[in-house]
Amino acid sequence: MNKITVVLVDDHAILTEGTASILKEYDFIDLVGAVNDGQQAFKLVVEHKPDVLVADISMPGISIFDIIQEIEKKQLPTKVLILSMHDSPNYVFKALNNGVNGYITKYADREEMVKAIQTVAQGDEYYSQTITQVIVKGFKEKKSQESNDQNPINVLSKREKEVLTLLVEGLNSKQIAERLFLSERTVSNHRANMLQKCQVNNTVELVRLYLDNVNKW
Repeated sequence: MNKITVVLVDDHAILTEGTASILKEYDFIDLVGAVNDGQQAFKLVVEHKPDVLVADISMPGISIFDIIQEIEKKQLPTKVLILSMHDSPNYVFKALNNGVNGYITKYADREEMVKAIQTVAQGDEYYSQTITQVIVKGFKEKKSQESNDQNPINVLSKREKEVLTLLVEGLNSKQIAERLFLSERTVSNHRANMLQKCQVNNTVELVRLYLDNVNKW
């Protein structure tokens, strides 16, 4: 069984030493270097062409994203596994968009860390449960936003939607004004604004637009 060559980089020396000592306990892992900044890490990657670079997402010197670009430019075989305390969507999606092969948090136990290294070394991707939840939530929010953006009714304000809903129920402007404690003139202004925003010619078209899109609210 070929050993998995690994370079480790983290700007916290104590964490680097602790992680390095764990990796050295596994016979199938060959830790060829453990450093504390991006510049040193990049030199080791170019020199040893390791199977996996385990790196924090934020560190001094060359950023991990610059290193990934150089890895791709030089066509090196090295896969990149992020090991970070950061699990916010901003960090996670920035990493995904920049071509990392895996992402786990520093709360992961040693078994998961080693499993992640093995997985990305084999050419697959690995994300810890916490990171997977962030990814899934992010995609759901994006899909929901896209759905809202495509719904013409969502150009209306909350009050305009209330007026429109009552129009659909068959109420006239006077009845809507009484129901919402507004003046008839205000209701008429809302109706005119809705026609303009939704780019329709009359109330019938506005109601039809509502009925076609109400389930997307």
